[in-house]
Amino acid sequence: MSDKTMDDLAELEAEFAREQKGQGSLSPYISGSPSARYVGFDIHPEDIEALFFEGIGVPRWASIEAADLDEQNAIYMERYNEVMAQFPQIGRANDTFEGSAFLAEDIGPMLAECDKIIASATSPKAVRAAKKFVIAGNKAAAEKAGLELRPRV
Repeated sequence: MSDKTMDDLAELEAEFAREQKGQGSLSPYISGSPSARYVGFDIHPEDIEALFFEGIGVPRWASIEAADLDEQNAIYMERYNEVMAQFPQIGRANDTFEGSAFLAEDIGPMLAECDKIIASATSPKAVRAAKKFVIAGNKAAAEKAGLELRPRV
C-alpha cells in the first residue's frame, strides 16, 4: 500500500474509534495469541447493510416479486447465494448477533474481497464499511493472526 493509502486508513481508524459503540455491532478482535485484543472500533449493523446491499449487490428481500411467501423466500435465497458466492469470507459476517471468526489464512482472501468491493462500489457507505474490514484485517495480518468478530451485547 502507498503511504497515502496508509495515512488515509490511519485517519479513518481514528474516526471509527470515535464512533459510538452499541448493541448489535460486531467488535473485531485480533485472535491467535494468548489473549484476543480489541482493534478499537466496531462494525455496526448499518455498515453490514451498506456492505451487503450497496457494495456487494445483495438484492433487497422486498424487491423480489413472487406468487407467495415461500416462492419469494426461495427466489431471494437463490439470488443471495449467487451474489455471495463471490464473497465467501465477507459473507461470514452477515449476522451481527452471531459473529464470526477468521483464521490467519482467511485474512488475505477477506482483504482481497474488500479490495474488490472498494474498487467497484459506488456507495461511499459501502466503501467505508469495507475499509473497516480492511483495517481490522491488516492489523490481524501484521501479527499473522486471525480475526474474531464478536457481537456487542
